This record gives sequence, structure tokens and C-alpha cells, in this order.
Amino acid sequence: MKTITFVVLFVVVVAVNSAVDFSSCARMNVPGLSKVAQGLCISSCKYQNCGTGSCVRRGGRPTCVCSRCGSGGGSWPSV
Repeated sequence: MKTITFVVLFVVVVAVNSAVDFSSCARMNVPGLSKVAQGLCISSCKYQNCGTGSCVRRGGRPTCVCSRCGSGGGSWPSV
């Protein structure tokens, strides 16, 4: 019985999570959140030692594309 319960819960969790996009650019077309999405993309690319990044649609999905990866991420701005 515990195995069946676990399998059912696992299937439900996978089904729910597959419908939601958790990428940094997921809200790139939402007014007000487009700048937030762009900032998250740039931060994600900086952690990958790239200079910058931008949100673009590839294959119908919002994707963060990093660029200038050979030159490194540069310095973080002081807050």
C-alpha cells in the first residue's frame, strides 16, 4: 500500500511540475517582470563566468542565452 501511495504521489508531482516553467526567463513577456527576468538571466550567466546574457525564444520556449563567455563574468556591481 505504501508503494502505491508513493508512486501516485510521484506521478502527481511530476505532472504538476512539468506544466510550470521555472527558468530565469519564464516571465520575459509579462509587463513589469521582463526586467526582472533579464536581470536573473544576466546573473545566471555571470555565475557561469560569462559576460552577459539575454532572454530569447528558442523552440517556442523562453531561454536564457549567455554570451561573451570567453572573457569571463567581470566584476559584480557594489550595492
